Order: sequence, then structure tokens, then C-alpha cells
Amino acid sequence: MVVVLVGVLMSVALPFFRNATTKSSVRGAMEAVGSLHAVAKATSIQRGRITRLVLLPASSQALVVANDASGTGVDTVGAVEDLAGRFGVSFTTTRDTLVFTPRGIGAELSGTTIIVSKVDFSDTITISAAGRLTR
Repeated sequence: MVVVLVGVLMSVALPFFRNATTKSSVRGAMEAVGSLHAVAKATSIQRGRITRLVLLPASSQALVVANDASGTGVDTVGAVEDLAGRFGVSFTTTRDTLVFTPRGIGAELSGTTIIVSKVDFSDTITISAAGRLTR
């Protein structure tokens, strides 16, 4: 009797547990993208140079690059964030590179939408043309 009861409880609880871990992975990836966005803005101000948040949906990776002091190359700021490897998610975006001016302001003509998804759950990040992030 106890075994049957435990089996019934597990059959009910397991789908909820899977759903919770999926949502947690998507939210974790969104936090990672939000952190990279903040790093890109802060780096542009600190270094006084153009900085880019580069989004690579094909490989589910994101990174921050800044123009170097000579102005002829770029430096990668921090590590490349592998969202698929770390969180098991994929994402799509309306723009693959977000540019920030030396004052930390976005230099785009329109906003950008990033949709992070895993299995049957997805969530959206919107970044305005001026560089403001909303979730």
C-alpha cells in the first residue's frame, strides 16, 4: 500500500519538478544576459570607448567586446558566456550586436528583443534603442 501511495505521489510531483527546473534554467540565462548587458554599459563608461554586447544565437553564446586603446582592435571583456552549456537553453534575438557609446548609452535605431527558451518555456528580454533593459 505504501509503495503504491509513493508511486502515485511521484507521478504527480515529477512533472512539477521538471517544470520548475526548466523555468529556473531560463531565468538563470536571462540573469546572465542581464549581467553581460550591465558589464557592457559599465565598460563603455569606464574605458571611455565603444563597447558591444555580441549575441550568437547559433551557438547560444554571448560576450562583451570593447575597442582597444589604439582603436584598431577589440578586447574581450570577461569570459564568453555559453548559455547552452551552462543552462541548457537557446535564444533568438532581433539583433546580434548591441553597441554602447563611451557614455554608456545604446547606439541603436530601434529596440532589441531576446527570447530565451528551453523545452516548452520561454521568457523575453527587451532592450530599448537607448540601452535600457526590461524583463
